[in-house]
Amino acid sequence: MTCRASKNLESTHMHDIARLVSIFSLYYQLASCTAGSYYPIHVPCCLLVGRTFAEMMSTNSYIFLDKSEALLLFKHNLSSINYSFDDTLPEFTPCKDWLGSSYYPLMLSWNTSTDCCNWDGVTCDYSTGDVIGIDVSCGMLQGTIHPNTSLFNLPHLQILNLTYNDFIDSKIPREIGRFSNTLTHLDLSGCGFSGQVPPDITLLHKLVSLDLSFNYGSLMLGPHVFINMFQNFTNLEEISLEQVNISSVLPTSLNISSSLKLLYLNYTELQGILPHYIFNIHSLEGLDLSLNSFTGNIPLDISVNLTHLTYLDLSDNQLNGTLPSWLFTSPSLEYLSLRSNMFSRNLPFGSLALPSLKELHLGGNQLTGQIDVQTFLQLTNLTFLGLSNNNFSGEWELDTLLSRLTNLEVLGLSYNSLSVKTKNANHYVNPGFRELYLASCKLKVFPNSFQAMRKLEWLDLSRNEIHGQIPHWVGKIGGNELQRLTLSHNFITGLPQFQWYGLEELYLQSNLIQGPFPPSICNLSNLRRLDMSNNSFGGVIPECVGSMSTLSMIDLGTNNFHGTIPKNISSSLSVLNVKSNKIEGSFPPSVCNMSYLRSLDMSNNSFGGVIPECVGSMMIRLSMINLGTNNFHGTIPDVFNECFLLEGLILNGNQLEGEVPHSLSRCQSLKVLDLGNNKLNGAFPKWLGGLSELQAMQNMVRNRTIPEYLSVDGNSYSMIAVVKDVQQTFTQLLVGYTII
Repeated sequence: MTCRASKNLESTHMHDIARLVSIFSLYYQLASCTAGSYYPIHVPCCLLVGRTFAEMMSTNSYIFLDKSEALLLFKHNLSSINYSFDDTLPEFTPCKDWLGSSYYPLMLSWNTSTDCCNWDGVTCDYSTGDVIGIDVSCGMLQGTIHPNTSLFNLPHLQILNLTYNDFIDSKIPREIGRFSNTLTHLDLSGCGFSGQVPPDITLLHKLVSLDLSFNYGSLMLGPHVFINMFQNFTNLEEISLEQVNISSVLPTSLNISSSLKLLYLNYTELQGILPHYIFNIHSLEGLDLSLNSFTGNIPLDISVNLTHLTYLDLSDNQLNGTLPSWLFTSPSLEYLSLRSNMFSRNLPFGSLALPSLKELHLGGNQLTGQIDVQTFLQLTNLTFLGLSNNNFSGEWELDTLLSRLTNLEVLGLSYNSLSVKTKNANHYVNPGFRELYLASCKLKVFPNSFQAMRKLEWLDLSRNEIHGQIPHWVGKIGGNELQRLTLSHNFITGLPQFQWYGLEELYLQSNLIQGPFPPSICNLSNLRRLDMSNNSFGGVIPECVGSMSTLSMIDLGTNNFHGTIPKNISSSLSVLNVKSNKIEGSFPPSVCNMSYLRSLDMSNNSFGGVIPECVGSMMIRLSMINLGTNNFHGTIPDVFNECFLLEGLILNGNQLEGEVPHSLSRCQSLKVLDLGNNKLNGAFPKWLGGLSELQAMQNMVRNRTIPEYLSVDGNSYSMIAVVKDVQQTFTQLLVGYTII
């Protein structure tokens, strides 16, 4: 039988009544559900008697369908995701980035008017007419993959690729083992499959490639299935299990096939000592064990030459010890990442021979030793050099590095003991340079070479020794490409006109900047995070700040602003900090509309009036609120019924009176409670003893104190509370950082 779909059931070769009923049901459903299509139906009504096709397909018995019928039924059981090209697509799919305008519902071409061998995503053996390949990756499909999916009626299938569709909560069918004699490539990545990987998958002994990655961590693989996979898959060359939970698998179970080329077990919750024998697979081209909990070290010597190894990622583990010299003499290695471990001692750069290396990630370790620019100039293919957060020392001539490594796009030297120098001459820089991290590098000026970075996206010059006015040309660095700029903790006194209309994050805190709020900041229509704290800005906060609707964080604390908060400030804020200014007025009603607010600090100002009951509407996400040292009066509103995430409440230094509201008893996450220096009365509330997380409390009633608070460290947002007449800082981690 050819792959062409039948146009008329009367001409179809049918061997039994079950087949006839199944085909009638298929065509009936297609005719009912497919607008604008023609499906002639000439079947006596008596054929409707008996089991329906759906009932038959729910059993374990299979109806042998024509290949095109099987494919059409597979299509019929799914639907197309209703996203146009310009719509925002689900976060799990990178298909729009990959395919651009070619991203469309793949099964549009699946219909009875053409041979199924010509359908998008279908591959046939033209000598036999058999369907041997199904590739509906990025096909805009959604629905459920049923245990008896009609795909199992394609007995000659060799390639099955369902990647990046929406089959959330589907299970991998046990019947996948039916392809044991044919299937060589199976890709179920990024589809949302969940549950246990069935043991039947180990029957696919002809597999060359298996990819179960990116299923949102909902897929689990038991130790017996894992071991049997590698025992049975003797032809396996590529396997990717990223985000599959294999935490019950012991490292000693990694009995890897000698034919393996690519092994990706990153983010799989593996733990234990890193197995050394994994580095003795001569055919290995790519190895990724990152984002696990491996301990131990990398073997200093290996028994084979990994001449084919191009990709090695052991980052984000707990590995330690000395880095072996063979790592830095691998001629084919293009990508090496050992970031975020505990490696120490000097690097064996004396024998450095990595002619193919493009990316080197060593940040976030305890590596030491003197290094200089000359060490890396021979790595002419280098696009990424990440050395941040180590203990390296030495002087670096930045202009030489940037001009000699003409392919370099990302450079990270932050938080070492390095001194970065510049001759401030106009040297060549790769115009495609994207990210530069030079925090805490003793840099004193803006290098002129920055002017050539027309594609710069991220720039971090924080914690340096930059003095005075920022040059006017800095306001044009990167043009519309610049997304994040960090100039905090310097000695900057003045700013240029900002022209970074694509900028999303701007950090200017802890400088010496004076003058009014820069009006050009209001023109940054994509700005999400703005930190201008700990400067000497003055004047009023302009109303244009209220029109910055994309803002999610704004920190203007510890300046000299006066006046009131703009009326229409962004309702999307998660952090609002205006502490230690001279701002006055009542509690801003617009703040009550901030349904995403996590941290609010209005302390040490001149706010007055009552605290409105509308603050209760913010409690569902709020973790910190500090209204201390103001002129609020009246009672504390009893609106804490949904304060499930609240960790800090500071209202000290006001004129509040009355009793402590009983709804605070619902704040089971509360760690800091400071109501001191008010006019509260009444007995000490016994129910506060039920707040098990409470670590600091000040003057719940007059003349009453509670033990001191346990300190907290980290990259965090802070609040000040008074505990036993001593100011202490309480912190909340609000921003994640990536080590480069």
